[in-house]
Amino acid sequence: MFDPGRKPREWMEIIRPTQCAVFLKDRLTSAPLSPEGQSFHSPNETTCLLFDTIAEAQQFCEAKVIERPNLSCEVFDAAGRAHPPLLVITHPGSRGSQEAGPVWSRRRKLIAVGLLLAAPPLIWIDWRRGNTLILPTFLAFNCILAALRFLYWDFGLKLRERERQQRLEAHRRLERDGS
Repeated sequence: MFDPGRKPREWMEIIRPTQCAVFLKDRLTSAPLSPEGQSFHSPNETTCLLFDTIAEAQQFCEAKVIERPNLSCEVFDAAGRAHPPLLVITHPGSRGSQEAGPVWSRRRKLIAVGLLLAAPPLIWIDWRRGNTLILPTFLAFNCILAALRFLYWDFGLKLRERERQQRLEAHRRLERDGS
């Protein structure tokens, strides 16, 4: 990453606009790893690999995660870590737990609907008791707020994924136009 003996010293000054950088890390701990899958002894030893095209980087990463299932590969464009990675490649067996996937999106929406459906009966119970309980109304408002949080969470993840797709397509266009 930073090499005091190299000119320029920073990897961000070396990478061309059409290239991409791959960072390898442990899938569970997020600790940086070497291309051989080994941990570094100090943070100064961290490295990244540069590729001329996103396709080359993706092919390398897919082979690496098959070889070493504990690995996770993050592919960045020339902007580096200023933005989320263009691609995150993990072992096929670990992909089912992605929070941005359709299964988790559906779960968040179902939880939000369940919370929203629970709120009116709670308010009705309190109203039928002459507003003397207060706790059901308090719980109803918390259900509504929690439902809104789940919906906002889902919206944010979808927006982030859409922006990532747009950046990935822009990078691929840049590769096609630049070569």
